[in-house]
Amino acid sequence: MIANEINPQIDFQIDPQTVLNSFSDFYAHADPLLHIHNKQDYKTALEMTEFLFEKASDVEDDPANDLITLIAGSIGRYEASQQDIIAYQRKADDMDDGIATLRLLMNNHGLTISDFEKEIGKKALVSMILNGKRNLTKDHIAKLSARFNVSPALFF
Repeated sequence: MIANEINPQIDFQIDPQTVLNSFSDFYAHADPLLHIHNKQDYKTALEMTEFLFEKASDVEDDPANDLITLIAGSIGRYEASQQDIIAYQRKADDMDDGIATLRLLMNNHGLTISDFEKEIGKKALVSMILNGKRNLTKDHIAKLSARFNVSPALFF
């Protein structure tokens, strides 16, 4: 038992050896999630986080939420060290919100520039919009919002 150094009369009821053994067990299994060294570790950490999001409750003291926080920190540190991710993030930060939303919708729905003739027009116009040479109009946004059942605010 660990005695409280401020008030030696209080015991915390914690056995240091039990804590160390439990942590060592956890660490042996979780090391690739907590110290991401390569793309496979990164993929595994992302998959574990997704799994934990599905399993964790909204209760603040659910241990799964603490594990999500630990793994998310590891993911963040790994991403901050990867030049391709840093470059992608800079490009995304500089991208117009409407273009980013359109690209996300295209990616999520497996669409190409030729799939937007009803909402935007010919492939050439869609290409110019995606390359930042033309802007989405209010009419485009209204039609895209209706097609994908999303708020027009996503495009601003």
